[in-house]
Amino acid sequence: MVASTVVPQPDADWDEAQCKAALARLEELQDQLANLRLNLPRVVDPFVSQGPKSAVFCAFQKAVTGSQRDIKAFRTQWHSQDFQCILQHTAQSLNKNPNLSASAKVPRYGWVNALAKENEAAQRRSNGVQKLEDKFVQLTKEDIARDIAEFHQAYPSIKVLAKDDHQDLTFQFVAGSRELRIHVVIECETNGRHKLNAQCSGTVEPFLSITRCIASRPQANDLKYLLNMIAAYKTIKASSCAKCSKLIDNAALTPTARRSKQVAGANETQETIWEAFHEGCLD
Repeated sequence: MVASTVVPQPDADWDEAQCKAALARLEELQDQLANLRLNLPRVVDPFVSQGPKSAVFCAFQKAVTGSQRDIKAFRTQWHSQDFQCILQHTAQSLNKNPNLSASAKVPRYGWVNALAKENEAAQRRSNGVQKLEDKFVQLTKEDIARDIAEFHQAYPSIKVLAKDDHQDLTFQFVAGSRELRIHVVIECETNGRHKLNAQCSGTVEPFLSITRCIASRPQANDLKYLLNMIAAYKTIKASSCAKCSKLIDNAALTPTARRSKQVAGANETQETIWEAFHEGCLD
């Protein structure tokens, strides 16, 4: 089960994280309900076997007990306070806006897996897997403008939209057959430290996976590293994963992560190359 998320009161405004958690919870209940539909076949199945009566009875008793346990678990989840809040919020939202056309774009499945991956990425960051994430970084406006100018010169096919003195950046380009829009916001804290927030536009996969992979990057507050990673989505084809060598993963996604490594170059120098990875293949 997905890690529990505090569900707000039905009449409160829900943010994106709370909506995703609610969708994951609904998907879990949907899976439980699909499993309950198999209870009757499981109870009847022992009687079609050719085994001894004692074995038939034991199998029947086990099936009945398991079915009762599944029904009880479903009822407990259904009547829980947080799930009832989800239902009440849904009803109130429907009363405010009965137009459900936008919901057609919302995936029916995948929310449990997506939320689990987000929790894993957050856990990796909190455990210090990204060793340079908390490194102090101070960027001047001149530094940012220079880095963006060099990026634009190196990758003219990537469109860059800048606002607020290059504090708000949008990178737009075509990668393979897919158009990507990556939004970067540079936040300056009171102590002079800068924080880089990046997100791939899109509410479905693979855009959500790309956002998670960018968020879990090493050197999280290094602007040049982030710019090079964005460029890698354009220049590095996701034909196979550098770790598992497969094209698609268990979620039927092509590699959605880009990571760099150092390799030996000419004249005993070190060169940086970028590779494509599945989200689940990241270390």
